[in-house]
Amino acid sequence: MMDWQDGVLYAVQVNKGEIEVCRNVRLACQRFLNQLENKEWEWFFDPDYPQHFLDFIAELKHTKGPDAGTPIVLQPWQIFLICAIYGFRSKKDPLKRMVSDVIIYIPRKAGKSTLTSAIGLYELVFGETGAEVFTLATNREQASIVFDAAKGFVESAPQDIANWFNVSKYELKKVGDSQSMFKALSRDTKKTGDGKNPSCVIVDEAAAITDRNSIEVLHSGMVARQNGLRIYITTASFTKDTKFYEDMQMFESMLNGEATDNPKWFGLLYSIDPQDDWRDPNTWVKANPMQGISVFREAIEQRCEEAKHKPATLNEFLCKTLNVYVSANTAWVDRAHWDDPECLIKEDRGEPEAVFIGFDLASTRDLNAVCTLKRYGEDDFEAHWKFFLPEEGFALVPKHYQDIFRIAINSGIMKLTPGNVMDDMEIFNYIKQESEKWNVKEVGYDAYNAGNLVARLYDSGIPVKKVGQGMAVLSNPSKYVEKMILQHSIKHDGNPFLGWQLGGCEVYTDVNGNIKVRKNEADKSQKIGRAHV
Repeated sequence: MMDWQDGVLYAVQVNKGEIEVCRNVRLACQRFLNQLENKEWEWFFDPDYPQHFLDFIAELKHTKGPDAGTPIVLQPWQIFLICAIYGFRSKKDPLKRMVSDVIIYIPRKAGKSTLTSAIGLYELVFGETGAEVFTLATNREQASIVFDAAKGFVESAPQDIANWFNVSKYELKKVGDSQSMFKALSRDTKKTGDGKNPSCVIVDEAAAITDRNSIEVLHSGMVARQNGLRIYITTASFTKDTKFYEDMQMFESMLNGEATDNPKWFGLLYSIDPQDDWRDPNTWVKANPMQGISVFREAIEQRCEEAKHKPATLNEFLCKTLNVYVSANTAWVDRAHWDDPECLIKEDRGEPEAVFIGFDLASTRDLNAVCTLKRYGEDDFEAHWKFFLPEEGFALVPKHYQDIFRIAINSGIMKLTPGNVMDDMEIFNYIKQESEKWNVKEVGYDAYNAGNLVARLYDSGIPVKKVGQGMAVLSNPSKYVEKMILQHSIKHDGNPFLGWQLGGCEVYTDVNGNIKVRKNEADKSQKIGRAHV
C-alpha cells in the first residue's frame, strides 16, 4: 500500500543529503518542509487528501510494456509530488487546495504521462461538479498521449471503478455529470481555449509550445474554479521563447530567494547542476529520479559516449537526457567558475598599476553599464560595475526579474535615474569621478548612442577610444577574458546581479573559430535586457 508518509520522507531524505538531487529539487524539498512546519499561516497540511489520491491510483493498472496488467506503484518522488499538490488546505475552508500551478520538469521516460493521466482522472471524478479536464500540447497526437493513457486506465480498471466513467473515442465523462469532460486539445486546434472553463489543464511538453496564447487562454478560463489546477509536464527544449520557460524561471527565482514566494506554485525541476560535468555518471541521477526503474544507466552511458564522439548529438543528450536547456549557441562561461570563492575580492589592495574603463549604452529606457577594470599584474585584475536604468524603465522589467533588479539597486551597484530616458550626465559624472580617483589609461566605448557622452568625456580631457563590435575585433579579447575568468584572474565583489547578467551571455562561433559574446536572444521575455561590458 502506498503511504503519503513516503512522500514526506523523500523530502526529509533529500534535505539530509541521503538522496542525490540537483539544487532546485533540494530547495523545493526544503520549501515543502518549511511549509509543513509553519503553523502561523493560513494553510495546513491534511494527509487524508494525498492518501485518498494514492488509494485511487492503486486501483489502476499499467496498460503497456512489461508491467502491463500490474497495479501502479508510485515512486517516493512521485508520492512527494502528490503530497505537495493535494496536502495543503485552507484553514478557513479545507476543501480549498493551496497549490494551483505545478511544474514537473524532468527528462524522458520518467512516468510523466502515467502520473498526470491519473491526476486528470482523479480531478474528473473527485473535482468540482462539471469538471473540465484538458490536455494540451503542440499537436493533437502529443496531446492525446496523456488522454489515451487515462482512457486505457478506465478500460482496464475493475468494474466498480470503470462504472464511474462514460467512455467515447475522444472524451471521458463522469457518470451522472453530463457537463464534465476529459479530452485532448492541441495548439494547432483553432480556438483551443475559447468558451472553456477548465478545472484542470495538463500541458504536455510545455517547453515546446511557442504559442503563448494557447496556454494563457485556458489558464484565464480557470478563474471561476475554486480548485483550478494547471500542470506543466515537460523536458527541456531548444528555445526559451515560451510561456513555460518564463514561468519556470519565475518559480526558480522563488526557490533561490530572488523573487517573492508564491505558495500556489510548486515544482520539481530535475536536471544536473550548472557546475556538473555531463560526462560524469555520478551526476546523471540528479536529472533522472527514475534511473534504474524506467531509465537505465546503460542507455544513458550509450548516449553519453555518442555525445563525446559525435558533437552533433551533444545538445540532444544534454537537453533530453540531462534536462538542460541548450541552443545552437552555447553558454559563454560556466557560472561555477564565476561564483568560485577564488574569484571574489577579499580586501582593499590599494593603488593598481593601471585602470581602464568601458561603457555600453543601450536604448533610451534600457540598462546602461560601466565597468572599471583595475590591473594589479599581468594576469591579476579587479572588475567593478555600475549600472544605470531610468525609473520608468524599471516598470518594463518582467515581474519575475524585478527582485534581482531590486537586489542590484539596494546594493548600490545599480542607480535608478529620474524620468523615462537615460540622462547621459549621470554616466558622465560617474566616469569623471572614477577618472579623478584613478589614473585611467583609457575609456573604451561602443559607438552606439554614445556620441554626446564621448564628446563630453573628450572635452574633459578623459582619454576615450572607440571599440569596434565586429567579430574580428572582439574574438581574441573575448577568448582572453574567458581564460582570465577560468583562471580566477579577474576578481569581483560577488554581487548576484553580476552572476545573473553572466547567465544571459552566450557565445556565437563562426566557421573560422572566431567568437562573439552576446546576450541570449532566445529569451525574448526580457523587455529590459542584460548589458555586457
